[in-house]
Amino acid sequence: MLIQILMGFSALLLLAAILLWLWRQTVELRLRKSLGSSTDKMRAVSNEKTQVLSFLEQQRMALGSKRSDAAKMRMAISQLRIDNNDMRARDFYVLHQIGEPSKDKEEYACTLMPSATVEPGRELPAALRGIDHRGSIWAESEAAARRQIEMHFPEKGPLRPTGFRRGA
Repeated sequence: MLIQILMGFSALLLLAAILLWLWRQTVELRLRKSLGSSTDKMRAVSNEKTQVLSFLEQQRMALGSKRSDAAKMRMAISQLRIDNNDMRARDFYVLHQIGEPSKDKEEYACTLMPSATVEPGRELPAALRGIDHRGSIWAESEAAARRQIEMHFPEKGPLRPTGFRRGA
């Protein structure tokens, strides 16, 4: 009888061992599945992180390029301001030449001033205001020179001649 009890007990132990092994396999399978989905999630997050970091690096490089371009533009603007101030400091003028120089013609000169009686639409462009304008007229005689100057700079035009003289 003791042998039968021991055999029954061993069968129970064997059955318990088999059940324990099956339970362990089930738990291990569940862990593998959850770990697998976690690994996939980690891979997806890692890929997304890599893409975000790549985009961030591209944007940083673009920002550096834009900052460099902005610095170059600031330097160019600064240089233009310096050049503009230099041009304003120099004594320069706009020369309006009428006629072509030749042996039988003489040069006459005049200063051109803004006209007080300008027809609408014929105003002097803003860029040409505040600058000295001078006229150089090549003609056979003083009368011919005066006719040419009156023809090119009429009374209601933006500029009127003053200080008409022979020579430059």
